Amino acid sequence: MMQSENFYLELGQLSEQSVDVLAPSFDALPPNPYMDGAFRLRRYSHFNASDSTLTRLPTKAFVQSGNINTYQGDVERIYPEIEDQIIHSDAFAEMFRHFKRMGGVNDDTPIEVHQMRIIANSQATTEAAPEGVHQDGFNRLAVFVIERQNINGGEIRVHAAQDASPFVSHAFDKGEFVVLNDARFWHSANAIEAANDGDAHMDVFVLTA
Repeated sequence: MMQSENFYLELGQLSEQSVDVLAPSFDALPPNPYMDGAFRLRRYSHFNASDSTLTRLPTKAFVQSGNINTYQGDVERIYPEIEDQIIHSDAFAEMFRHFKRMGGVNDDTPIEVHQMRIIANSQATTEAAPEGVHQDGFNRLAVFVIERQNINGGEIRVHAAQDASPFVSHAFDKGEFVVLNDARFWHSANAIEAANDGDAHMDVFVLTA
């Protein structure tokens, strides 16, 4: 349950210390066996967050209706859990504090967390959001961009309707984030491409409730 259905969106910034703690964990993301595995690595966990206590809930498959996700909807996907050392860090807890406070998420509301690396190369663009302009089917959603490495594009965009031009479009980086009402707004992201031949990726946490 949400405290206020009148919430729209809010922008924020993680502390520099939290970004430094979270960023290295993306290097340990495992291969992804699903349709987007060639360009997106992921871990996935879900939690109850009450006061200062974060409780990991049992592992479950992630599935979205084909009406919501036209790219790989109605597919049960099971991803490795987010690593314990990240979950027990103050940096991880900071994300939950911002998400709950800004979005009005009540204690003990299950919160799902996706940790993703989107990989780019210099030969072709990579769709950061292959679903296009979409909603995730939740009441609240947050995108925390931890790092942009050697990429062009990848701006996070927020739309008032699926066919509307974005009224927010920003290349979030270094812990910048947006919390939004997923039932009211739509979101997307520009495709990314490598700026040169070096390692190129965008690292994000997505929280939903």
